[in-house]
Amino acid sequence: MNILKQTTLALTTLMLFSCNGNAQNELIGTWEIQGILLGDDGEGALMPHRQANPDCEADHTVFTADHTAKEVKHNKSCEANETTFDWELEDNLLTLTKEERSINWLIHSIENGKMTVGVQTRPGSENRMYVVYQKRD
Repeated sequence: MNILKQTTLALTTLMLFSCNGNAQNELIGTWEIQGILLGDDGEGALMPHRQANPDCEADHTVFTADHTAKEVKHNKSCEANETTFDWELEDNLLTLTKEERSINWLIHSIENGKMTVGVQTRPGSENRMYVVYQKRD
């Protein structure tokens, strides 16, 4: 392989790792669910998320640097129900795993503290429901 091809390959590999690392850094934090998009491919009007009790803390998901996460939803009495899982990000595919079960989220976009993900409507399905999250400061 000549030096130009080696350099191009090295730069491409570095860019891929850098982009994926930046996406992982952007993902880490607390994300409040905003609602579901009423359209295809991450577009359309937002149907706001309804919490069991609007006076409670917002339902949210927390992604940590150690690749663990928790989803927190509140009932009518504002009691938190937490579900923990592991996460892995490869390109724009976020895999959430709890024990032997995994689901895939397709990250449509993460920008300006807003994340839009496509969630499979059922395991193995090509159809996705797009959910919007807002990052807490």
